[in-house]
Amino acid sequence: TRGEVDYRLELHGRNKFEIPMPTFADLYKQQLLQPLSVFQVFCVALWLLDEAWKYALFGLFSVLGFEATSVMTRLKNIQMIRGMGNTARRLHAHREGRWMAISSEEVVPGDLISVARAEGSGGDVVPCDCLLLGGSAVVNEATLTGESVPQMKEQVGHDPEALAEALDIKGSHKVNVLFGGTSLIQLSPSAGGRLRTPDGGCLCRVLRTGFSSSQGELVKMIEFSASSGSASDPENLRQSLMMILLLLCFAVVASAYVLKEGLESGNRTRYELLIHCILIVTSVVPSDLPMQLALAVNASLMYLMKLQVFCTEPFRVPMAGKLDMCLFDKTGTLTTDQLQAVGLVSAEGAGGGTGSSSKAP
Repeated sequence: TRGEVDYRLELHGRNKFEIPMPTFADLYKQQLLQPLSVFQVFCVALWLLDEAWKYALFGLFSVLGFEATSVMTRLKNIQMIRGMGNTARRLHAHREGRWMAISSEEVVPGDLISVARAEGSGGDVVPCDCLLLGGSAVVNEATLTGESVPQMKEQVGHDPEALAEALDIKGSHKVNVLFGGTSLIQLSPSAGGRLRTPDGGCLCRVLRTGFSSSQGELVKMIEFSASSGSASDPENLRQSLMMILLLLCFAVVASAYVLKEGLESGNRTRYELLIHCILIVTSVVPSDLPMQLALAVNASLMYLMKLQVFCTEPFRVPMAGKLDMCLFDKTGTLTTDQLQAVGLVSAEGAGGGTGSSSKAP
């Protein structure tokens, strides 16, 4: 009924990825309140107290400019993620005892819909996660799994034993579920059944929509991926803390020596000695180091984006320098089903460069 549809729309939301677009001022304020940014501003204040105002102002300008650049990059990424949703299209849903044409953004869990290929952009994309009740389909799930081999989907069993079994989307019933965001290659509607689809599509029951679907979970992972790897990599955190503690020991010894020599000579006031000692301790983590690391990561991310590679966890980019080999579990992750052999290179030719290659027929 209409009341049930309104209730489920309010409960689950519309079948679209509604990602709020923050303003530049809000993100800029959030970036400046980060611990590293506060630490850099604190170091700038210390240099100002030591009357090194040229170096301090240059450092402050660098911090403000870099954070503004980071905010612009973040806004660009959010804008790109906002465009990852499916294009809204018309489909048929069985409501109030009859078939009616509605927008794909208005479907709710529990709806009976007809999944069919439509003309235009996005017409072959499954709008949500749904259970196949009638017919069969061949889909391409490369957008979710990276596997380019088409997957065969069959209707769920209608016998009492199959109906009594609990639904397991990621287990035994995976072959009966059409996942949102996947592309339809071929459809075969059911010949029997009491409920026939008006457009020759497959009869499906909606399971999950919006951010609750498989495609929505992927978008959430990209949008809310962690920006720091300390919590997710305990080994990296332990090594960083050990290095900081080691440097801190040297800094404390150096500060104590400066304080002792300054008090004995009497050439400087206690205020100047205190400022210098604090500067030595804060130099354990150079104020420019976070900015330099972030610049290196951003440069790597921009290069990867030019190669059509989107990184969901930027904090793992520096860790990639430790890798000396990469292993993959399947060929379909790296290749597609449209590759063509163009030739063969002998082992002698690959090693010495004098071998000959033969063209494939």
